[in-house]
Amino acid sequence: MVIKISVRNLIEFVMRSGDIDNTFKDNSRMIEGIRAHQKLQKSHGDNYQKEYSLKNTIAYGGITFHVEGRADGLIKKGNEYIIDEIKSTKRDLKDIDDSNKLHWAQAMCYAYFFAKDHDLDIMGIQLTYVSTENYKTRIFERRLDFAELEIFYIDLLKKYKQFSKIITDNISIRNETAKKLKFPYETYRKGQRKMAVAVYTGISESKNIFIDAPTGIGKTISTLFPSVKAIGEELTDKIFYLTSKTTTGNEAIKALKLMEDRGLIIKSVQITSKDRICLNDEVKCNPSDCPFAKGHFDRVNDALKDILSRETIMDYDVITSYAEKYRVCPLEFELDIATYADVVICDYNYVFDPNVYLRRFFDDSVGKYIFLIDEAHNLLERTRDMYSFSFTNKDFIDLYEYFDKEKHKKILNSIRKIIDEFDEKYLKFGKKLNYYTKDHLDDLDRLLITLSKNLEKFLIEEKDDRNYDLILDTYFNINRYLKISDQFIEGFYNMISYDDIEKIKSFEIKCVDPSSILKNKYKLASSAIFFSATLAPMMFFVNILGAKDALKLRLEMPFSVENQLIVQESISTRYRDREINIGKISDMIYKFTTSKEGNYFIFFPSFNYLEAIAGDYMVRYSEDILIQDRSMSLNERDKFLNKFTEESSEIAFVVLGGIFSEGVDLIGKKLIGSMIISVGMPGVSFDRNLIKEHFDKKGLSGFDYSYTFPGINKVFQAAGRVIRSENDRGIIYLVDDRYAWDIYKNLYPSHWNKLIHLDNYKNNITDIIDEFWSENEKEINKRNKNRKNEIS
Repeated sequence: MVIKISVRNLIEFVMRSGDIDNTFKDNSRMIEGIRAHQKLQKSHGDNYQKEYSLKNTIAYGGITFHVEGRADGLIKKGNEYIIDEIKSTKRDLKDIDDSNKLHWAQAMCYAYFFAKDHDLDIMGIQLTYVSTENYKTRIFERRLDFAELEIFYIDLLKKYKQFSKIITDNISIRNETAKKLKFPYETYRKGQRKMAVAVYTGISESKNIFIDAPTGIGKTISTLFPSVKAIGEELTDKIFYLTSKTTTGNEAIKALKLMEDRGLIIKSVQITSKDRICLNDEVKCNPSDCPFAKGHFDRVNDALKDILSRETIMDYDVITSYAEKYRVCPLEFELDIATYADVVICDYNYVFDPNVYLRRFFDDSVGKYIFLIDEAHNLLERTRDMYSFSFTNKDFIDLYEYFDKEKHKKILNSIRKIIDEFDEKYLKFGKKLNYYTKDHLDDLDRLLITLSKNLEKFLIEEKDDRNYDLILDTYFNINRYLKISDQFIEGFYNMISYDDIEKIKSFEIKCVDPSSILKNKYKLASSAIFFSATLAPMMFFVNILGAKDALKLRLEMPFSVENQLIVQESISTRYRDREINIGKISDMIYKFTTSKEGNYFIFFPSFNYLEAIAGDYMVRYSEDILIQDRSMSLNERDKFLNKFTEESSEIAFVVLGGIFSEGVDLIGKKLIGSMIISVGMPGVSFDRNLIKEHFDKKGLSGFDYSYTFPGINKVFQAAGRVIRSENDRGIIYLVDDRYAWDIYKNLYPSHWNKLIHLDNYKNNITDIIDEFWSENEKEINKRNKNRKNEIS
């Protein structure tokens, strides 16, 4: 049996001890650490090889260990080779000594690997501590013979062996049960087998694939089942099931439990956010404020051995119960579990966000991973948000007031320079309300780095300051901005804006086109599977999500097209015409919702238009309606949806593209119709026009990429609320004259092929609706009669 692990994870597991302490003095200065590493590595000559990859495979105690990682540097001095391990620090270098055993351990592992590969008797190792303040270094050196290095490494494996036996046993039974596993339903739905085969093919051929799979196919089981089969065949080591919201993650848990009921034994973990999983009264990760942080590393290995020996599907309830039993931090605990789990269910940001991603997997990758990207249409805007960030001059004007004018002169000087930079940039680019450039304006970066350094001393020494938390928030925002700035490539812009009402200047990094960033992220996996009910138009998503070479599959709706009626009525919902058409649209809503008693969603292009028509509708028709609030919690959303029952007759006014446009399963009579007002086109804005211009310059239709395609995708999402199962019947009512245009008609899915354009139809809407429900009643009665006959 083979165990794959990184050098870092091996050493940390065997040698870690003590407390979690994320108080500011120990917080990672990631940005400056990376910059210090890079600057030091660049300063060496040709005899220095940076980021040198090393691996070792060895059989020990009946287990084959495959261990690998990257040394910061490999130096050649004459006939001798030296492994260089670089550690950045903000401490005074005079206070640094050579007592850190974990730092030496990494260098010793790399030295052993290199010496064994090159048959060397002696290896040099050095620890290089580099100051993030001035990039000066302090170096400690050792020379060790091969026997010393080998004894040290074998001792590591010996200490890891007991735990590795648990891992190998888990892998063995996982593979055995995965190979025997049958599809957990008696039959495949229409399109389901085709989808599962496509996923397995993509994994086995190490290719990415886009799958447009309409509601009802069963996307979760159709992706997880073939992935589990692939992991059983050792085509991959780990599955990341990536979601945009918790509800879809819960569906993955249900699918795993279903396969578990059919005999599968596999280790899976659902990662919960820090704020939700924390068991302490406050989220304070230090031994003084949290009993779970104190001594965490002394107890966590026992907790891991226990949970991985006993549990299979590890969600919030399971993880927190073991965290309480062993008094360990549940957040760090769940991340450790993920290291040894076969399936990791988590939010997109744990893979794609530069500030949040799971470094333990992707900085020291030793495994072969699969990304299952659920509701993949959401990845575009989520990634744009992850890689965009802005500051205003007011942020720093306010920050300036938090400091003592005499005591904090150095900090105040840094802040003044940043405020001046906002003014200079605004003046330089012609006092426009908005200006953008694809060139990276890094003057602000340098000033922010200086301020960040100056703030560190304050944050370490003055924790009782009444403005401490506000200053700390700004500090973290600065570092988040700088992390994104380090990613600045094609598709990114610097923007300078001026709000002439509030008199505020802003400076923003804007990710318009995330395709290049995402393309690099997919390299972390052997295969990425993108799936959604609304990956339309597909080439738009393939291009903008950076996966042009991916395989593509578009599946048909698994239910009869006779189950739904799609009608379209031409009336202008353009911004300029909205007010004059309020009364007409109110009439259309009333006629639609009174045609058959039941539950209806009415989707509007904006809250303003929703509220305008709601006011008119309630005055003229005295009808009770549900109205989506501008800000609703998940609990309020659930209460809203709970009003929809098989017996209720609710009319809900909701916003297109909002929280009721997707992830809503109102099956059967809980929802029998949706009216979608407008083609969902985003409002005209400077940001949207920037997207348009960017894609125009790439030779694509910028207007469609910025306005048409995102709009129609929101329409498809809203329309997908109506038919959720094979027994559902319902009506989709499209209200806008543009739905009759060829550009939109060419984007419609095949199951919209019977769409009725009311302008070209003799009968009025009431007659058409009556006929639809009448025919469906006949079909239902016929089916029920046949079932009775079969039973008798």
